[in-house]
Amino acid sequence: MNDVPEPQLKPLISGNEERTSQHGRGPNGLTSKLVIASAIVVACLGGALWHQSTSLSNGSGPETAVSPSAAGGGQAEPQIRADATHLGVQLALISASQAPSALAKTDFSQEQKTQILAAIKNRRVRLVRMPIAQVAGLPGQVLTITSGGMTQSLRLKPSLQAVVLPIYIAGEVTVTPATPPPTGGLQAGVLTALGPLILPVLATLNQQVVLDVIVQ
Repeated sequence: MNDVPEPQLKPLISGNEERTSQHGRGPNGLTSKLVIASAIVVACLGGALWHQSTSLSNGSGPETAVSPSAAGGGQAEPQIRADATHLGVQLALISASQAPSALAKTDFSQEQKTQILAAIKNRRVRLVRMPIAQVAGLPGQVLTITSGGMTQSLRLKPSLQAVVLPIYIAGEVTVTPATPPPTGGLQAGVLTALGPLILPVLATLNQQVVLDVIVQ
């Protein structure tokens, strides 16, 4: 992940437009007020995600079940779209000794659980936990989350739900809408090892977000 900040782009303005723009950027201008309001909203969302994660770290599971569907049990991942948005994330590792109890709280089939545990034993797979919550859009939206050749459907809530993911060497997790996003789009937030991460707005069914996972 490239941490080099993008250069600031300066709009081409002149004359009255320049004076208007400068006035908008003043201490009492509309732009300054919008920037301050946006910063407060982002801070509140981040704080809410972090606060809600406390119950998950104390052992309580998600409020709604995650329903996985079999994908053949192999390592095949869905086709990555050329226009997919890629984000690097660090997720907390579930140790091999804790893997059976973590999988027991999921809706993976018994066959899938056996496959995952065998892959963990052979060090082909690592198990991670990804807390995720809805931060914008109408409630009740469903996401399709695919990792390690297995797909899970999750109905989002404003509160965090911990999704257990098998991660192969590639470490790619794809996130796509399973229900048509509402007007204005759907947005979710993930609690990573480095803090809250707000995902891009999903506005259509054919959008795709790819999380390039680093296991922490």
